[in-house]
Amino acid sequence: MLFFVYLGVSLCTGGWLVYKGDVTGIPAMAGLFLLYSLGIFLLCFLLHLLVFAIMGYTIRPEKLPKDIHTIYRWYGFETLWLFMRTLRVRIHMHGMEKMPVGEPYLMVSNHRSIFDPLVGLVKFKPYDLAYVSKQENLKIPFVGRFIAAVGCLPLDRDNPKNAVRTIRKAAENIKNGYANYGIYPEGWENKTHDPLLPFRAGALKIAKDAGCQIVLSTIRNSDHIFRRAFTFRPIHIHVDILEIIPAEVVKAEKTAELSDRSYRILEAFLTEHPADDWKLGRKG
Repeated sequence: MLFFVYLGVSLCTGGWLVYKGDVTGIPAMAGLFLLYSLGIFLLCFLLHLLVFAIMGYTIRPEKLPKDIHTIYRWYGFETLWLFMRTLRVRIHMHGMEKMPVGEPYLMVSNHRSIFDPLVGLVKFKPYDLAYVSKQENLKIPFVGRFIAAVGCLPLDRDNPKNAVRTIRKAAENIKNGYANYGIYPEGWENKTHDPLLPFRAGALKIAKDAGCQIVLSTIRNSDHIFRRAFTFRPIHIHVDILEIIPAEVVKAEKTAELSDRSYRILEAFLTEHPADDWKLGRKG
């Protein structure tokens, strides 16, 4: 919403400045209009980031909100949308009719880019999704505090005891209705040409402990955001909901079995539907 507000303010202000200025000739008027509008939009963007930083400073990690539905969550998501709209990121959702409504779940996905959880947060906002994220992300100045305030939990991959504590906390939050969680069992961003890295089965223990269903999803093309962020072509990202593993199956199977089942489903889909750079904007 704020993106369109800033855009409208920029265009109206740019038009008014051209109207009030002593400018003759359509080319000169058009050039100044674009220059003024861009300048005003960048000013709005910088002011927005200033407010973001100030709000982030007010968040106290030791006293996080007891509910994820806060002004921090709203403003954080508006900032994500502003960022993605400015970079011309287009997100295409497939299979959303399979998403559980009002039911707890753990979302399992592949991992291609640091932008993956940002895409997930904004597109699954109505489903109260948060992420188990590497602890380094929660230490980013200002941004890390927002990440914690929207319900995300830090995962210390080098400390097994802390990792188990995070898994238990995520399961507890799912059970008490605080938030649902997304995880990346690969553990790292996949920088290879393989469709999927090996899974770490322990991550799926969250679903076992919470007694909830598992949502299997994939994301494609998010690794192109950085390399094409400042081009004129839009960046098309595709998110697919593949399958739901019912809570009864989660309860019956072992963690390793759930991991193998999830891996096979994701790998088969990604092998059949590989990311195809800009052409993904024209096909699913």
